[in-house]
Amino acid sequence: MGHSKLAEVFTRIDAAAAESVLPVVVFDLDSTLFSTEPRNYRIIGEFIEEHGDEYPGLRELGARLQLSDMGWGPIDPFVDRDFDAPGFKEALRRFWGKRFFTSEYVVSDHPTPGAVEFACECHRRGAMLYYLTGRHVSDMGAGTVRALTERGFPFWRGRCSLHLKPNFEMADKPFKDQALVDIRSNQGRVVATFENEPGNANLFMDAFPDALHFLLETTHSTEAERPYPELLRGPDFLLA
Repeated sequence: MGHSKLAEVFTRIDAAAAESVLPVVVFDLDSTLFSTEPRNYRIIGEFIEEHGDEYPGLRELGARLQLSDMGWGPIDPFVDRDFDAPGFKEALRRFWGKRFFTSEYVVSDHPTPGAVEFACECHRRGAMLYYLTGRHVSDMGAGTVRALTERGFPFWRGRCSLHLKPNFEMADKPFKDQALVDIRSNQGRVVATFENEPGNANLFMDAFPDALHFLLETTHSTEAERPYPELLRGPDFLLA
């Protein structure tokens, strides 16, 4: 069940709209609106299918893996099971890296429970949905648009903005700084933000102190910052 303050987002949208102010809700994508578990599971399965015979015991281990075993990166399920055949981690990382950041594979992601319904209700009440993601335009843009629309998120209905990295190489901090400028350019009121990375959630809280800031307790970077204690934590978008 999501955080008890999720419903307050609707109240704040209504209040801003009543004042003729554009309400803005900022959503991260990976491990926030979408679970990347299916994408990782698919890639790991294909690696095992193609290279399973090269690493003794890999096929047997792979047959026992489930979606819930997936972590932030492709190696996590194997570290948890102490599987470390010579050369395995490096080979899997290369295989994964060529696929994870592509439109072909990004469409495998599933929405986080309650995410589609929550986003649609925010939009129905008049909010601008600002989809902010570290995915890059050239290799992931088309797949991201397809994933949003096919899964039922508002996109082609107006009051929706998708902000992707201009290229894969751009570092996260300048990208997020640029995004904050763009969000402010809409001259609306940010009423809520949703993130899975503590550092980004902290950044939003500093930038928009009057908004509600939610930290999705899904997966995040192994080098994540310490989250502010004021962040609202929950595993999904299901209303209490």
